[in-house]
Amino acid sequence: MPDLSFFLKVLSVIFQYGILLVIYYFLYLLLRLIYADLRAKAAVKKPGGSKEAVLTVIESAEENLQSRRFAFAVGIAIGRGQENDIVIDDAYVSHHHAVISQVNNLYIIEDLSSVNHTYLNDKVLTQKTALQNGDIIKIGFVTFKFER
Repeated sequence: MPDLSFFLKVLSVIFQYGILLVIYYFLYLLLRLIYADLRAKAAVKKPGGSKEAVLTVIESAEENLQSRRFAFAVGIAIGRGQENDIVIDDAYVSHHHAVISQVNNLYIIEDLSSVNHTYLNDKVLTQKTALQNGDIIKIGFVTFKFER
């Protein structure tokens, strides 16, 4: 009859392999989550994809902005300050004038309490508003067309 030490050694080996299987399973789940997250981020960054929006300058007093296209996925800041994504050198534009942010599958425009307002389809923007394809945004002497 085998002695007790043999059974303890067998039990120890089974326990060690069990711990290894648990560790490998945890790594497998972790790698699956990382892969899914990377795929989701790649889908947002695809150029021309449905999750990307474009602001096209259709009218501007500044030659460097004329006919420019600004593509973005998550959000874009507009203003006179150099830290903005779109810089408009115009006295009628506030340093931080407006921002467009993606919320779920919508793009929301917000005027940041600018003195000279943001206009959406020739109306003063008074609250956060969801943008539609083809909307016209006017900030200072620059007019943009929003496209998805």
